[in-house]
Amino acid sequence: QQNQKRGNQGNKNLYQVSQQRFNVTQSIQPDSTWTPLKDFNKLTLEKLGIDISKLKVVNKAIYGNIYQINESFEEEVSPYNPKLLKRYENMKFYGNTNTPFDSELLKMDDSVNIYTTDKILAVIMTCMYNAHPWHLKIKKLGDKIFIEKMENSEVDMVTVNESDNTSTIYDDSNINSYKNLNIEATLINEFIKEQILDIKEETKFEDTKPNPFKDDEDDDNEVEHLGYVYRLWNLEGMKILVRSQVHAYNPLSIEEKSESEENEEKEEEEEENEENEEKNQGYEFINVFALNEFDKNSYLNKESNLGASLIKKELKNNYLKLAKWGILSYLGGVKNLKIGFVTRKDVKSNEKHVISTIYNLGTDDLLLLTNFSKNIAWGIFKEIISLIKNYKEDGSFILMKTFGESSAKSLLKLYKVPDSYFKNQEENDDE
Repeated sequence: QQNQKRGNQGNKNLYQVSQQRFNVTQSIQPDSTWTPLKDFNKLTLEKLGIDISKLKVVNKAIYGNIYQINESFEEEVSPYNPKLLKRYENMKFYGNTNTPFDSELLKMDDSVNIYTTDKILAVIMTCMYNAHPWHLKIKKLGDKIFIEKMENSEVDMVTVNESDNTSTIYDDSNINSYKNLNIEATLINEFIKEQILDIKEETKFEDTKPNPFKDDEDDDNEVEHLGYVYRLWNLEGMKILVRSQVHAYNPLSIEEKSESEENEEKEEEEEENEENEEKNQGYEFINVFALNEFDKNSYLNKESNLGASLIKKELKNNYLKLAKWGILSYLGGVKNLKIGFVTRKDVKSNEKHVISTIYNLGTDDLLLLTNFSKNIAWGIFKEIISLIKNYKEDGSFILMKTFGESSAKSLLKLYKVPDSYFKNQEENDDE
């Protein structure tokens, strides 16, 4: 066992991802020291929609190393010319859920009430559509609230066919088990957003601060290339600082810039719901994701490989994943996504993959396809924060998603827990 652990650590990516805990029936068990505060079912959650016409957002800072997309690579990929997915075995990929906020930024704006990340917010906002359990830790200190994941939690893993419970396998000796498919999909999504970049000095985004999570001894080529955008949202007086990942950027020509401004003006006339401070900027951010299949090679079908039709097919079994990608991009101020379609080179092996297509899709178009309601999503978040904010004392809380999607059954539970609980849990995990 010890030798196996050392071997896995040689492959930094696989070791890091495989340490996540995968839960089938319940991610955590409440005990007698927990105080229940609220219990939501799906019908209750659906009624929490709010008016977000006055929701505002401001960009506060950009960190990291952001590069342009390699357009020639993107143009070459097709079912007629699939490209082997490159594996970045020893590159460090950081989950964007429980890494600490930059200390300088914490001092930058005293008005902030809530600190969290795009992936955490997306988990909460999609709670009604997730059949699997999860839990988050929340701390209240005065008028400040911090929302994070627990150590080794799986909440930021990329799922596969999560909307199709009937075909789920939980035997980890099978490469197509729930756990193994999530690890495979997570690695694919990490790898493709590196491979698609054009990494050279002249394509690097200039207006950023250094990556706050990069260790001094790390070489630039050993750390994932992306950006962290800190955006301050104002939701009915709640000041929410969200750290979002952006994967790439595209410099806009004068014509594209003018067209972008015209579109934004039209959107504001139709729906004045966000303060978009990206006006007059000569660039736009891009996010890169990958849908992957494991039991067939239909993505390589030259007759039916049209991105739009493939995405509509994937909505049936991967609604949650696609909705999350739309929310992540929306929260990061990303207007456009690139979605790769990746399949196994051999369906019996999860180690080699090919990219058959890269499809371009607007963030708003993806959210429209998923029929996702921002009003309900922000309403759920507001309700949870209000309960914690109005609680009589500071302390620790757990937000827990239960197993299943039944409309009448409890889906979401909020508890007050002893302050020692998180420390004890982390000590147990270390053991």
